[in-house]
Amino acid sequence: MKRTVAVVLGVLLLCFGSSTPAHAAVLTLTPITLGNVFTDGQQVKIGLATDAASVTWSAADVNGTVVATGSQAAASTLQVSVTTRGWYQLTVQAGTTTARTTFAILSPLSTSAVAGLTTNRIGDFENASEGWTFYPGSEYPGATGSFALSTADNHSGTASGKLAGDFSAGGAYVSVSRPLPSVSATSVSFWAKSPNLSFLTFRLTDSTGQVHQQRLTLSGATGWQPVAVTRFDGGKQYVHFGGANDGVWHAPAKAVEVVLDKAAIPGATSGSVTLDDFTLNAPAAKPTTPLGNYESAAEGWSFYPGSEFPGATGSLIYDTAGPQSGGQSAKLSADFSGGGNYVALQRTFVPVDLQSLSLWARTSQVSAIGLRLTDSTGQVHQQRLTLSGSTAWQQLTVTRFDGGSAYLHFGGADDGVWHGPAKAITLTLDKALISGGGTTAALNVDAVTATTAPTLQGAGTHFNFSWNPDLVPLITQAGARGGRDEADWAGAETALGVYSFPAKVTSYLQSWQSNGIDPLLIADYGNCLYDCPDQKFNAPYTDAGRAGFANYADALATRYPQVKNIAVWNEWDMNAAGPSNFTPDSYLALLKATYTKLKANHPGLTVVGGGDNDVNQQAWFQAFCQLGGLKYLDVVSIHPYNFLGAPDSLGAKLDQIRATIRQYNGGVDKPIWITEAGWYTSGGQAPVSEPTQAMYLAREMLDVPGHDIDRFYAYDFKNDGIDPTAEQQNYGLVHHESDALGKYTPKPAYVAYATAARQLRGATFLGKENPGNGLIDQVYAANDGTPFRAIWATSGSNTTVTVNATGPIQVTSLYGLPATLTPNGNGQVTLTVGVWPTYVSGSGVTSITAP
Repeated sequence: MKRTVAVVLGVLLLCFGSSTPAHAAVLTLTPITLGNVFTDGQQVKIGLATDAASVTWSAADVNGTVVATGSQAAASTLQVSVTTRGWYQLTVQAGTTTARTTFAILSPLSTSAVAGLTTNRIGDFENASEGWTFYPGSEYPGATGSFALSTADNHSGTASGKLAGDFSAGGAYVSVSRPLPSVSATSVSFWAKSPNLSFLTFRLTDSTGQVHQQRLTLSGATGWQPVAVTRFDGGKQYVHFGGANDGVWHAPAKAVEVVLDKAAIPGATSGSVTLDDFTLNAPAAKPTTPLGNYESAAEGWSFYPGSEFPGATGSLIYDTAGPQSGGQSAKLSADFSGGGNYVALQRTFVPVDLQSLSLWARTSQVSAIGLRLTDSTGQVHQQRLTLSGSTAWQQLTVTRFDGGSAYLHFGGADDGVWHGPAKAITLTLDKALISGGGTTAALNVDAVTATTAPTLQGAGTHFNFSWNPDLVPLITQAGARGGRDEADWAGAETALGVYSFPAKVTSYLQSWQSNGIDPLLIADYGNCLYDCPDQKFNAPYTDAGRAGFANYADALATRYPQVKNIAVWNEWDMNAAGPSNFTPDSYLALLKATYTKLKANHPGLTVVGGGDNDVNQQAWFQAFCQLGGLKYLDVVSIHPYNFLGAPDSLGAKLDQIRATIRQYNGGVDKPIWITEAGWYTSGGQAPVSEPTQAMYLAREMLDVPGHDIDRFYAYDFKNDGIDPTAEQQNYGLVHHESDALGKYTPKPAYVAYATAARQLRGATFLGKENPGNGLIDQVYAANDGTPFRAIWATSGSNTTVTVNATGPIQVTSLYGLPATLTPNGNGQVTLTVGVWPTYVSGSGVTSITAP
């Protein structure tokens, strides 16, 4: 009996008293690949640590839809069977314990050379020599009208072309046309402004004389709007006639015609459209900057008689007889019967970082042209470009500036070394090179073009604070090619007049250099060795303080010669406390002192300034410009934050900034860079969701090229902390290294940025199409010259669009997911689009319409 009781008691103790309670499993996920970012073909692998026997997992996309699930035994690596591009949240379960992280799959970065387009301006409308001709549509009698140059309104330059039609006595249309230079264009773009037209009819005549006609829908807005034609033998209401009459485009184009139809002005009998900046676009080897189209004297070319060798006479005229492109070329004439050695045409320009230079020349009277390029130090590099002796146009290309035939150098550094960028060019006609020993000669020059570096997508960073440079490769993988950071004054000058930049600055700049990131460094904030009433953001307010700041900026440029761009301060109107009191005049005093110092010692440096204008408050910037501030900067920096909503209203504000620049800069533009723009996803008064941050960021990246913005820096690349209540810690595209989701793991915005950066790499903005239903349809030429579109709705619910195409199209989502779609029997593909951008490409796309 006792034995039985003892056995029972033992069993009870085994079951209750001596058992170990169930416990939550240990479960940790860590990135193996930097930031959990993968590319096509890479196995998604996440570091796994658990004391459970096995785990289960699920991967959901940005909409929360589970796209894959799985399970595996405990191991050091979790293998996830997701291979489709996009952004994902991974949830892993071990017993009752859950862990989460995020990962991304991107397309690989392209290694091909950035190409872009070369543009041939055929309609600047600065003078009548371009050859535009009015036609009253005489086959339908009754219409009257006119075409004239107008100085009342223009998109650029000083004039535009205005086409007007009156149909009160009948008729169907009026038009304006011109013959074209021989260019194998792949697209045409221009700007149009009309008070009442709903569309334009566009005609392009090919090499056979066949006319290809299509309709270009206007948005209904009365301001300037960009228009693009990316397919010549298609489009809305396409017809063809004349020539080969086969509906096939036969390059090159021979003539262009813009038609104002009576049907485009329902309810009225008259209408008008103003045109400007008409260009033919063709693929180029690399991005180019025109230095001499000679369509207008506003380019700044002038004649020089070689006065150091007296006696020569001559002239520079704009010649309309047979230009290589556009409506006219430059004709340089010389007469040495009274002495002299040479004559020249010359111009200065905003410094250009030349990769190569090309020009077209025509003459049979001289054996070579003299080329002089002035580098950033003022040193002139001179060489001869040999001509063939033919009377036909011939293209000359220069890829080395400190060498060549009969090379010599003088002035500036005078060391025979090219110190870019270039800031002036001179083309000489030399007496010694006249064929047959004559004393008079002439030559024509056209299409002087600089091949330049590509347009840049960048990101703001805080490596000067505490970021670790191990993050840098993730910036490059996103597609960013520029970084904006700082090397603050107080950290560099801790003893009066002695500069010692912290090792962390050297470290991150070296990492940028090895990862192909172009630095924009901010010289910023106060230093208590000079003016220091009470806090970090106290700005210099005495002459001694401003001189000290200028010397620090000069030391920064000297210490880091790889830095070609320096910004003077960051957001003066918010970060210039103390007696400077945030005012435009106090900023101008600092900028002037710093600009003067930097340009004296580093003339090739690009100085970025302007107070980082908030586009929603432009009075400060207008006052700065009115005081003459634009004289002391090379680039205007702006910070167009819009925390309360979408970025689509930005365009009008950018146009206002550009108008202010022209107003106070003699009608001439200065480059504009967006050096901060972004949305925060937690904290503050107006956070957005992470998917909304991604969508807004992509839309802004896609919109700004249409407003001639040369650089765009997203702010900022990494969350600066993990406090969900702190606005300033939640702007990033990737998570903080201490985030529970894992070190540097991607937010949706990282993938949206990467997708947009890949689409925009080497791309050229062409214009807009107007499919209807309030959709935005931006049109670009891709890196290889083929067109693509980015389509989205500014607000509201999803809608459908019809893509009219003659062959397969490629559709890419906001997060990089690609799909190839084939048109139905009617040549149509139906797509659903919404507030997120959708990318559509394919050479067979003729038009896109919406209900």
